[in-house]
Amino acid sequence: MSERGPNLWRQPQCCGGQREEIVQVDLFGDGHIVGLVALDQIFEQLYAMDRAPEESLKDELVKMVAAKNYIAPKAEHQYAAGLLREYAKFCTQKKTQNSGGHG
Repeated sequence: MSERGPNLWRQPQCCGGQREEIVQVDLFGDGHIVGLVALDQIFEQLYAMDRAPEESLKDELVKMVAAKNYIAPKAEHQYAAGLLREYAKFCTQKKTQNSGGHG
């Protein structure tokens, strides 16, 4: 079974799911880019559920992102703030697109 190991995770649709993209974002606003798996899918799911980018969503965002990405316990607070900020941007873009906005 030489196909196991590092090559296994590179296969599209591994584990029965669709291929998940890595999104690179400046999550902390300091120019340090973080790559997160499935961030777009998570944001799409929350948006489809009409979840507003409110403070009460922070813990849920961290849990959803941590299901596919490692988040150091000491960084959870920073991730929560950054994820909420990015989700707010995402929602604004979606609303602009859906309203036929000009931006």
